[in-house]
Amino acid sequence: MKKSQFIWMFLGALWTQFALAEADWVLRGGVIYSMDDTASHYSAMAFKGNRLTWLGESEAAEAQIGPQTQIIELEGRTVLPGFIDTHIHSMDTLPLVNGVKLSPYDSPEQVLEKIAEHARTHPYQNPLLGSGFLAPAFGVQGPTAAQLDAIVPDRPALIIDEGGHTGWANTLALEAAGISRDTPDPVPGAHFFQRDDEGNPTGWLVEGAAIDPVTEALGVISEEALALAAPGFFTEMSAVGLTAAFDAGMIDTGELGRRLALKMVEAGEFPVRMVASLYVNQPGQLPTALATLAKLNARYQHPLFNVSTLKLSLDGTVEAKTAVMLDPYILPEGHVAKPLLPNPVMFDAVAAAHEANVDLHLHAIGDGAVRSALDAIERAKTLHPESDSRTTICHIEIVNADDVSRFAELGAVAQTTPTWFYYDTLALRYLGVGRFNQMYPLASILRHGGQVTLGSDYPVSWIGKDALNPMFNIEMAVTRQQAGNPEVPVQARVSERLSVDQAIRAHTSDAAWQLRLEDQIGTLEVGKLADIVVLDRDPYVSDPYSIHTIKVDYTFSDGRLVFTRSNI
Repeated sequence: MKKSQFIWMFLGALWTQFALAEADWVLRGGVIYSMDDTASHYSAMAFKGNRLTWLGESEAAEAQIGPQTQIIELEGRTVLPGFIDTHIHSMDTLPLVNGVKLSPYDSPEQVLEKIAEHARTHPYQNPLLGSGFLAPAFGVQGPTAAQLDAIVPDRPALIIDEGGHTGWANTLALEAAGISRDTPDPVPGAHFFQRDDEGNPTGWLVEGAAIDPVTEALGVISEEALALAAPGFFTEMSAVGLTAAFDAGMIDTGELGRRLALKMVEAGEFPVRMVASLYVNQPGQLPTALATLAKLNARYQHPLFNVSTLKLSLDGTVEAKTAVMLDPYILPEGHVAKPLLPNPVMFDAVAAAHEANVDLHLHAIGDGAVRSALDAIERAKTLHPESDSRTTICHIEIVNADDVSRFAELGAVAQTTPTWFYYDTLALRYLGVGRFNQMYPLASILRHGGQVTLGSDYPVSWIGKDALNPMFNIEMAVTRQQAGNPEVPVQARVSERLSVDQAIRAHTSDAAWQLRLEDQIGTLEVGKLADIVVLDRDPYVSDPYSIHTIKVDYTFSDGRLVFTRSNI
């Protein structure tokens, strides 16, 4: 007998002995969806430590129970694998937790009124921060420092837009960062300071490299502030059933965010497992990106937290007019957005990542950026056919019809956020009917054999705090309408609605594949990790417009009970 065979037999016997030992937890009397390829249903389950040890029927669960076993009587509740957020900015949320919360549906007057009220009730918050407004609500040229000065004249203020790609600063914030008429744009045409006719910065900061000098000058990020905000935010993630996540860029928090995550993990205070990324949105960052990522991967390598993916931001957003389109915008007429990462250097970066077997996450909103991402993947696969790299194209707001089938052909994951699926009148105005009808073609990508995954992009949100909740994403993927409101128009096209099963898989089994964790989580199978969510109702048999009201009663992460609803 070969030595390797003996080892595997020994391990198998050890696992059998472990599985037969009394469980730490038994859940029985509910509907348990495995979400695996067999689509099996059970009524009871058991786990010991952080591994599932048994799945079966409630009548047989007694054999798993010992003196120390804790039992949850499900009483008809529904059990699913823990939800996975496939695109979130967890640590970058923390500095904004105590800022003013705005909505893209607020009028300019409402935005100013809310900021003024926040300034009045938070006199010692310095700088004053906020997020969530829609910059184009203030006109094509965006909001101005003068408007913010009128309500916050006594301290620097910085408000981030709903998409996270533009910022609004008052005069004191601009002065603190040394931004004046003579300050050159960081990346002309891509990352820039909006200017008036005389060349003076207006206070609207377009894309990250224009926002960064202000956040740095104001000291928005600090180790102490992050540590204070983190426990509450991660508790909120557990409360909506999230047990794993892909962090799509610690853009502002950087090394402070990564260090805090690892510190929480080592202290047993991190209630999720997280795959994080190195964020790149400027050409000058590309030559050293893979080397930097390799160092981060070596430094942060824990079962609950690692940094293993290269995130490339190819364009911006439609509302900021920085989404790269195949044809010019209709409004402003003839406008052409420049890519954040021009194609020659971006193509080479994607190819280099494939050569190094590094997973990629490509931000692409416009149909031009999506086309470039797919072309870059195709070239990389031709150059490196043996590569094990997995690539996700995230957001995919507008996809040209000719590119829909290419996701399956190239094995590229299509990732997006259904809580954005309101009837997008802004996209209709800026891009016209034809491209409006090509928005978020999720069902078509699935029909061609592609993979779709869902995430929140939190704190980027059209619906505020509810965007963190996967049940809102699932419902709005199914209806393509405002949650709970069947009377509003459907975000085109109706044929792109997902089934409930497709939407749940996009937050569980398919999401696990994106994170390269499909052998560990995403389905409920014996031997897999005990990442579990217990819901008060079954989404499969609920009215589609009520799915968002389903509550999480229990969340287990890595076998730990990390959330229990207080009124159970």
